[in-house]
Amino acid sequence: MITVFGATGNTGSSLVDTLLAKGLDVRAVTSNPSKLGPLKAKGCEAVTANFTDPTTLQSACAGANSIYLVTPAHRDMRQWKSNAIKAAQSAGVRHVVMGTGLGASPEARLTLGQWHSENQEELKQTGMDWTFVQPTYFMQNLLWQAGTIAKDGVYHDDLGGPVAWIDARDIADVAAEALTGSGYEGKALGLTGPEALTGEDIAAVLSEATGRSVTCAPLSADDSKAAMMAGGMHEEIAAAMIELASLAPKGYLAGIETTVSDVLGRPARRLRDFVAENRDAFVQ
Repeated sequence: MITVFGATGNTGSSLVDTLLAKGLDVRAVTSNPSKLGPLKAKGCEAVTANFTDPTTLQSACAGANSIYLVTPAHRDMRQWKSNAIKAAQSAGVRHVVMGTGLGASPEARLTLGQWHSENQEELKQTGMDWTFVQPTYFMQNLLWQAGTIAKDGVYHDDLGGPVAWIDARDIADVAAEALTGSGYEGKALGLTGPEALTGEDIAAVLSEATGRSVTCAPLSADDSKAAMMAGGMHEEIAAAMIELASLAPKGYLAGIETTVSDVLGRPARRLRDFVAENRDAFVQ
């Protein structure tokens, strides 16, 4: 049995599909009872659990050999992961594949890197096997702007520098290999896409895919933070996201990792392919 936390999120949803396609027993975990039906329809066991409730976390981990652990970006994410790690250890889980972030380590200078590192170090001390899946920015994040791009023909660039965006489906496929294959224990897998793109590059990709002119408009740190908070993000997390974005103009988010191709034996998905697949979202 493999337990997948965040089973309706960007990586979790794809991971459940990939594991089921491999013929494996999957327990999909969500905090939203209304999502149990669609999960069960996929052919997996589906349960609810809350990261603040040790009892439900224990039940979600019971009988599982391995788990995939990821949480939303939240100011309580360190405690949430810690609670799940303790539950997994208590339930006798042997291997935890945990989603963190590229560059997370005890030497990280960024807030999110430090937070992820705390849980990484905690997991290392449990005696369970561990694998860290450490991605950069998700291509799926572009869909947050789909309405504005469709309406105004403008991509608001809140990064200001090249970023090696990755498709969340590639993260899920790598996580599936770490959960089911051998030799990934004790490894941190940095994940990026195959190319680093600027805001102007993204606008050009969107223009090509939609057949209309899409321009790139820089978005200031203050305006970006305000937009995130208006969308319900806590100020502390919004500030941490702005701190992370500040690395892009310095070129620190442009590095290319070959992990996807090394693990999967195929190239990582390109952003132009992701946009083409989701073209309707950017034109309606």
